[in-house]
Amino acid sequence: MFLKRRNRTDEEILNYISDHIDKDIERLLNADPLPMGGRDVPDFDKFGVYESLSQRISRKEGTSIGTICKWACAIVLVLLNIGYLAYQNIDISKPEYKEICALRGERLVVLLEDGTKVWLNADSKLVYPEHFTKDKREVSLVGEAYFEVKKDLSKPFMVQADEMNIRVTGTRFNVSVYPTDSAVTTTLDEGGIVISYPYAEKMGSYHMIPGQTAVYEKGRNICKVMTNAYYKDASDWKDNKLVFRNVPLGEVLTTLSRQFDVAFDVRSEEISKFTYNFTCKLNNLSGILEMMSAITPIKFNEISENVYAVKGK
Repeated sequence: MFLKRRNRTDEEILNYISDHIDKDIERLLNADPLPMGGRDVPDFDKFGVYESLSQRISRKEGTSIGTICKWACAIVLVLLNIGYLAYQNIDISKPEYKEICALRGERLVVLLEDGTKVWLNADSKLVYPEHFTKDKREVSLVGEAYFEVKKDLSKPFMVQADEMNIRVTGTRFNVSVYPTDSAVTTTLDEGGIVISYPYAEKMGSYHMIPGQTAVYEKGRNICKVMTNAYYKDASDWKDNKLVFRNVPLGEVLTTLSRQFDVAFDVRSEEISKFTYNFTCKLNNLSGILEMMSAITPIKFNEISENVYAVKGK
């Protein structure tokens, strides 16, 4: 009679374990939290737990209940592993990324899921995850963009711009990182950012303040940070305006090419030494070219659709 009762007890234990394991597995598959009675999930040593349980079970090796508990112990440890990860909100899945491009001749405004606003300049690309992780917000940029970052001290916002990394919790700044440019330029309007670059561990990262511009020379691991009296000029493009201050002809033409989706064929080396200081609206290419011809002795001839020959007068 005692044997019959023990077998019935073993069967009841198996049914109980099976029932609860099925329910817990279903909760985990549905990404639902496991019931913990309102208690926090502590750190646990799975090997220590297994060792402790094994020592207790070893005293009952000769009984079927000991064998049952060994199997239960192994299954419960698996559940503890999965459940602990679920409670810690660890996202083990690969995030899905989105890519948005502003073509030559156009500009876009992007609103990210956290409320951060990004103005994307012409010929630029922004790559960002569909959903940010719980501890950081990270995007990458090719081209130029102005960031108005939603403040969140617990989740820093990071921009990867070529070899430079920009870390911020909430601020406004402009980044220019076109592949054809020799430098990455970052200008801070408001708040504070931390810039780092290759070998920054040796030289130290730099904390920028409003009104400063950082110029990182690609491939040389050299970064210069300076106070910029005209720092607001860097982001005027998002307000449909360009400002050139002592800018060589080649740089002016490169900017105009991106903004208006045109090409320039410079046919005289002598005119390359000319520099320009002027402000213009981004809505009238003909007017800009006339202004440049008035400032310096050069002329523009449209030789085909959206292609201009540039030479001295």
